Amino acid sequence: MSSVLDTNALVFDTFEDSQLHETARSKLNSLERWYIPSIVFHEYIWFMKAEEIELDFTRRKLSEYLVNAKTHYCPIESTDILFASREMGDYGQYNDFLIVSVSRRLDQPLLTFDNDLRKACKRLEVKTIG
Repeated sequence: MSSVLDTNALVFDTFEDSQLHETARSKLNSLERWYIPSIVFHEYIWFMKAEEIELDFTRRKLSEYLVNAKTHYCPIESTDILFASREMGDYGQYNDFLIVSVSRRLDQPLLTFDNDLRKACKRLEVKTIG
């Protein structure tokens, strides 16, 4: 099974003291392929910056995710931008809908731990796991 990854899957996988660490790690390990949209890497860096995580640690984790044999890097396309701009209810949802659009475009389920995003996916008939 393959899946598009939401940023929170990487964040929970990264931090062993997070409540969902074991679940995220298990789900990531069970997948054959990780489709990671480019915006997920940006959000991951912004999260690490906001949490004041050591830069060398962030660099190391980014590298681990990027070069992992399971990773397929997915650039955001113009159709994703148009989809996100149509679907977002406010500016704060833009990045989430970029990720949902990649999931739709690739016809892959979305691994997310965000309940609001899961509801949006259900409305849009995008499968989720997590």
